[in-house]
Amino acid sequence: MNARSLTGKTILVIGGSAGIGLEVARIALEQEAIVHIASRGKTRSAPTLPRAIYHTCDAKSPASLDALFQKLDRVDHVVITVHESAARLGIDTTADKMNLSAAIEYSDGKFWSQYRVIQAALPHLAQDGTLTLTSGVASRVSMANHSAISAVNASIEACARQLAKELAPRRVNVVAPGVTATTTYDAMLPELKEQFVQKIASVVPLKRIAFAEEIALAYIFAMQCGYLTGTVLDASGGQLIA
Repeated sequence: MNARSLTGKTILVIGGSAGIGLEVARIALEQEAIVHIASRGKTRSAPTLPRAIYHTCDAKSPASLDALFQKLDRVDHVVITVHESAARLGIDTTADKMNLSAAIEYSDGKFWSQYRVIQAALPHLAQDGTLTLTSGVASRVSMANHSAISAVNASIEACARQLAKELAPRRVNVVAPGVTATTTYDAMLPELKEQFVQKIASVVPLKRIAFAEEIALAYIFAMQCGYLTGTVLDASGGQLIA
């Protein structure tokens, strides 16, 4: 059996200052990993993890990423949870009303930022290391007003499958979260956010949205399971079968 302990492993969580990334870092610390958290800045409402090592980094800047990895030198696992809020950008809309500049910004913030992280990480990633990316349930579920969002998430999953073959024996996987109780949807008007959450909860078999710590466990599994690569881990409360 090749269930790998995280004890003493160096883990970098990019986008780990809040939400799912923060919970990945917290669980990894509980397993005695050496945890680095990189983000553009601290989220005001999020707690600080005392034993984590914090870095300021912009995933849209190759120079910023290169400087981060030079500082770390070698890493065992890289978890990437960076994204742009589709709600903030207003691209959760129909194609005829789509702001293409905002959709391109979303793609740059979610797909290309993750790709930039991968490029910067590779010279420093252990030969048995892992890259765990983040997509979303919209990649394979039909959701109203999600054409651009779906395309970006699907591109992340397609890219990971190719990279898993290209980079082996390093492992590359993706976590596809369902709607999760994080700050992602705070850009929506409160009444619209509540309507959206209730609509999703009414559809999924578990009849609720996810907690960040539940989704975080999928990333932990991706790091620990030595025979997992090129895989999308769906953590959507069963939305794919709804």
